[in-house]
Amino acid sequence: MSNAELGKMADELDLAAQILEKADKGLAESDATARIHHMLTSGRMLRSTTSDWDDEITRLAKQCRSLADKMRQTHTNYTAQEHRTAQDFQAILASLEGNE
Repeated sequence: MSNAELGKMADELDLAAQILEKADKGLAESDATARIHHMLTSGRMLRSTTSDWDDEITRLAKQCRSLADKMRQTHTNYTAQEHRTAQDFQAILASLEGNE
């Protein structure tokens, strides 16, 4: 996998988290309906279902953000290591040129 792809994947995961967070807001209407019908079994079941969905959407959005952060850190680490390696090679080449 290329280092650039890690950065792109992190951006995609952040986008997925944003979409999930917006989807979570879509449960408000179901929550309101469940509250209105709290005395009915269907109202309680709707509340339970929306609560479960809310928990899962929130968990998944957090997981996407966490993975995005880890990918960005890996991208940063690879970039730094590539830079150090290039500097080391330049130093080796310079020392070889100096010995000739």
